[in-house]
Amino acid sequence: MALDFPTDKPADALRQAMQWSTRLEQVVYTDFEASSQLLTDLERVLQPHFPVGLQVSYLRGCAFMENQRHQYEASLKHAEAAFALLEKSGDALQLAELWVDVAGVHLNCRDWPKVVECLDQARRYAGKQLTPRLKAYLLCREGFLNLHTGHLNEALPLLLEAESILHGLGENARLKDDFMLTLTLSGIGDIYLRLDEEQKSLEAYRKVIPIVEARRLRPRLAWHYLNAGRAARSLDENTEARAYFDLALRHAESGDAEVRAHALANLGILAFEQEHPERARELFDEALAQYPDPEKPADFANLARIEKWHADLLLERASYDRAEQHLQKAFKLGEQGQDLQLQAQIAQLLAWLAALRGDYKSAYTLQYRGTELTDQHVQQARNRERQELEARYELERSRQDAQMARLRVTNLQASALRAQMNPHFLFNALNAIQGLISSGKNDEASSYLAKFAKLMRQTLDYSGQELVSLEKEIDFLDRYLDLNARLRFDNHLKYAISLAPGVEPDECFIPTMILQPFVENAIEHGLRPLQTGSLLIHFAIQENGKTLLVSITDDGVGYNLGREKQRQSPGFQSHRSKGMEITRERLELLHSLGKNNITTPVRITDRSEKNNGAERGTLVEVVLPLLT
Repeated sequence: MALDFPTDKPADALRQAMQWSTRLEQVVYTDFEASSQLLTDLERVLQPHFPVGLQVSYLRGCAFMENQRHQYEASLKHAEAAFALLEKSGDALQLAELWVDVAGVHLNCRDWPKVVECLDQARRYAGKQLTPRLKAYLLCREGFLNLHTGHLNEALPLLLEAESILHGLGENARLKDDFMLTLTLSGIGDIYLRLDEEQKSLEAYRKVIPIVEARRLRPRLAWHYLNAGRAARSLDENTEARAYFDLALRHAESGDAEVRAHALANLGILAFEQEHPERARELFDEALAQYPDPEKPADFANLARIEKWHADLLLERASYDRAEQHLQKAFKLGEQGQDLQLQAQIAQLLAWLAALRGDYKSAYTLQYRGTELTDQHVQQARNRERQELEARYELERSRQDAQMARLRVTNLQASALRAQMNPHFLFNALNAIQGLISSGKNDEASSYLAKFAKLMRQTLDYSGQELVSLEKEIDFLDRYLDLNARLRFDNHLKYAISLAPGVEPDECFIPTMILQPFVENAIEHGLRPLQTGSLLIHFAIQENGKTLLVSITDDGVGYNLGREKQRQSPGFQSHRSKGMEITRERLELLHSLGKNNITTPVRITDRSEKNNGAERGTLVEVVLPLLT
């Protein structure tokens, strides 16, 4: 990048670049010509020593514009360069947002596994800092992923939630937020149209229009009008539909041949239905003129449909010879457009015209050809359905693999923590055993030392396992609580472990030692300050039969006061916080893999907040997945 300023005035170059960058953020969604010029100007003056944010702004602008031009490889190259700069700066939230943007490019490329990978990366970088805005972007992209892969029932709630979040931004909404909102609403409209809920579809598209008009959002503006027109036409709201199609024509870019052709053809159909044949013919001719040099199969298929509409118009007027000419053209175009269903329809119309003029041999041949094409279309639909099912399977497997990889990481982290049981417990237990020996209570000391050794052995054995029977977990917790009660509380700790009816501990398998951190926390911060108290652990299978609800209740100082006391022990608090964070993430992943629809696997309640403070202590409810 050559610096087009005098070398003795680098500050002027930087100042100008910053002004252009700020201007770019204002026009990239509204004025493509101005954006292109600003990007050209920025490329001319940018230098490697300029601030990272400035360089990233340029690269993201380039990536966005190339994506709008359908130049996806170029878009991804610019994004890759932006990633390299952001990785060095360590801006996790900007990295997360860029991953969401790249997911949009891969959606356009229909590369579903790449979309999943990008969204997972975005969540990883956002972590606990996930903002409502970024969450809405993620939901929008994931919603479109489900929409494109045929998961309409999964896509709709994702897009509806994204819409709610983006609407909630209110005056804090940026241009990009409104751009994402229009995409979201467009997706909702598409889903409702596919579900034959035309009224809801039209309502969704109607919400898009005021936003794009008020904010002058350029990307896909003509398509938004076209979609609204289609939805209105499906409900016979023809006046509204015509207005939207006219707007689509007015705002179509010079390269938007497809949207112009669709708008003109729809206007032609409306004219045809309202018995204005000459106007309909003119509009169909204009639609055909949008494809002077067709290239893609979709171009040829669109041309074939327009030729067929031409023929329908002439058939209505009993102009059979001219209609046949258009149908012959439509059939040849349909072959290049690879639209078997359309070809079959055209072949049957040609057969009917041949029979009408007495050419029964041609009529039979064409009818037979139409039947063949129908059979091929049915087989093609079956193959497409099979490929879609395979794509869904691969997509789901990709998601599962990504989640399993994350789960393996958290399991390794959890294993390391499990092998490091709270040093307070270890020190106090060994100190108590030493006290027994000093007091001459050797038999008692030997008994507790054996129990302590077995507990440590269980800890080491379980640290390498991912699941354990509930029976063994209860045995471990019982041993742990017994040692605490006798060695640390001088028998002033009472505890009980109970099972609800239907819980078979030898047949239930749960994540290994996942409860120990919660029990440890209840003892350390709830009961130990009082040196007395009780602890109850209850297990119950939930109604779905796939999860186990574990209630850990103590009558200690309470959650709120316990948190205050934790601040006085920073070493243990660090150990606990890390352990709890990993445990929560591990549970969320396990529930996600098991499709349990559990969003809050851990709930903590200060019991003093109930019954006007008549009770004290803490209730911890942990929802565990039942594993196999």
